[in-house]
Amino acid sequence: MHVSLALMFVYTTGLLYQCSSINPAPENCLNYESTYHITRACDCVVYQSYGLNNGIFTSPNFPQFYPSNINCILYSFIGDASEIIELTFMSFDLKMPDPSGRCGDYVRIFQNLERPEVNEHSQYDLEFCGGYSSIPKTVFSAGRSLVLEFHSDFRVGKPGNYTGFKGNYQFLDKRNYLITGSRVEGHKCMFDFHSNISHHSGRFFSPGYPQDYKPNSSCRFRFFARLGERVRLLFTNIQLHHIDASCRDSPDVITVYDGTNESAPVIGEFCGVHNAEEVISTGTNLFVAFTCDDRNQKQGFAASYEFINKISTQNNGVRSIKNDSNSAMPTSSSQFQCNENMDSRSHRNGTISSPFYPEPYPSNIRCRYIFTGGGRERIQLRFLHMDLHVPREPTSAVDCKEADSVSVYIVINGKTEVLNTWCGRKLPPMLMSSQHNMIVEFQSLHSSKSVTGFKAQYSFVTNFGIHEGQQDNRGMCVFNYQSSVKSSGEITSPNYNGLYPRNTECHYLFYGRGKERVQIIFVDFDVDGLTPRCEESTYSDYVSFSNFAETEDRKMTRLCGQPPAEKREIWSDGPFFRVIFKSNEMYDSTGFQAYYQFKGPQDEHEEEGNPHGTIIERDRKRNSGNTAYNSSERKHMAGYLTLASMTSLTVACLTLGLFLLPPRLA
Repeated sequence: MHVSLALMFVYTTGLLYQCSSINPAPENCLNYESTYHITRACDCVVYQSYGLNNGIFTSPNFPQFYPSNINCILYSFIGDASEIIELTFMSFDLKMPDPSGRCGDYVRIFQNLERPEVNEHSQYDLEFCGGYSSIPKTVFSAGRSLVLEFHSDFRVGKPGNYTGFKGNYQFLDKRNYLITGSRVEGHKCMFDFHSNISHHSGRFFSPGYPQDYKPNSSCRFRFFARLGERVRLLFTNIQLHHIDASCRDSPDVITVYDGTNESAPVIGEFCGVHNAEEVISTGTNLFVAFTCDDRNQKQGFAASYEFINKISTQNNGVRSIKNDSNSAMPTSSSQFQCNENMDSRSHRNGTISSPFYPEPYPSNIRCRYIFTGGGRERIQLRFLHMDLHVPREPTSAVDCKEADSVSVYIVINGKTEVLNTWCGRKLPPMLMSSQHNMIVEFQSLHSSKSVTGFKAQYSFVTNFGIHEGQQDNRGMCVFNYQSSVKSSGEITSPNYNGLYPRNTECHYLFYGRGKERVQIIFVDFDVDGLTPRCEESTYSDYVSFSNFAETEDRKMTRLCGQPPAEKREIWSDGPFFRVIFKSNEMYDSTGFQAYYQFKGPQDEHEEEGNPHGTIIERDRKRNSGNTAYNSSERKHMAGYLTLASMTSLTVACLTLGLFLLPPRLA
């Protein structure tokens, strides 16, 4: 039934202050060559741009119940030639769909219109009903026009108990969403970006951004800096289909390669939802690949790029560090300068210390040590000495508030987060950054002739502190273990003997021969998480297992927390096996140490009748006297690996660090 003009007038009077030229009436429906509004018996409301303006739109009677029997209301949004439209729903309450999923009352969105009208051939892009949690909160047009259609079913008697919707519209400059590179001829979605005298920075996006990307989209972006420059990317918004699993198992993923194509080392891999993710090349080129499947499309990503000569420390989070103490503390005097910037190109490793170490340090100072790397580099920090003045011996970080202290900051999702604060004489655990940057801040409040300060050793590492296995450049943190190279050995979480880094994912891939299986026994395990499911919804870090290369194995149970001994022995079904470690943004712990063994049927048969323990345990006893290396003598393994050349690898030495594990932080 056609909604009355009187009703339309009542419902639109509240909108006229936003667009005073709007005259809501059926004759205002845009009908260049269309009879849609006549066939559908529509009333129309038009929102015309007056230069990037915005306003409110609502259903009839909002926030009261909307009437039934509204056959059709068309909300037409018309921008200038260089504009697109953004609709953001702030409230949404329509009748729920029936058991078959059909919407009786509905909102339909036409977001890909060539001109501001719909006709009998126009296909709507979105249809939704129900509650706020079930709808997309924001939608965008492809061009200057967007039409929203609202309909409510015929119902006898009173209207339903539904309040309808309220939203905000905004006209945006679509030039802000144009890719500033050049399209490669012959390719639908490949762009090149070259540094030159007049071009130093720009933007690039997933296809169709800010609209959702299309099914089976595939795009490539190639960046070419000049000699001496590097490429810096900042993904300001990433909205991809999210699953509670590894990024390598996700069908929608952004992969960043440190070179000109997909054969270069991977230095960035993003899936799910992220903000302000930074990637910096080690050389003059970067290659970005975006792929998705045919389901669950999301908004995609927006990113900026910059060709840089020198990494700036002005945007790496230093300015966002908050401190409640006196901000006027000096950082230098005529006798010392204690702020330092360490760039991995010139300082790959070294030491930092308090002023005048090992002599007493001055009072009332603040020193900042800023570390910035590139590629897949992480900063590993080991404290060698700690002797800071405290009014009383601390029992927790809270007690350091009025003491001289060292704080360590890491960057996660573009925000600088304090990892922890330490004071007194107790050595902090070995630490690792979550990205290629870290900040250490030393603050002294007191003067004492009896304290000697602190000293710490830093290293920019690319192996995540994992010292056994062949690192695979096809992933950020991927290590291969082959039976043809070594039949048994050790695997550890990243930065083991210290705290594992936050927001980190590592893969351990085992390649056996013939009918071999992989046995893994965890001898140390402390991964922060809530058992028994170890799910992302409970903010759990976890270790998972799979007999498949690119999908999660649902019959294998995740491990987190401190599992009992009977759950610490894991077997593969066949010669291939994958172990995945994944940490979130919030917590950390000491991680795991495990021994692996490739076993054929004969090995398993012999072990069944062996009263002296497993092969792994016997090997540990036999080899225990043969290695006496400390951490500085460990042999780091690196290089490329392809499936075709796995047999060409050499055996690496198995070494164990001789450092005591620090107590777990609260």
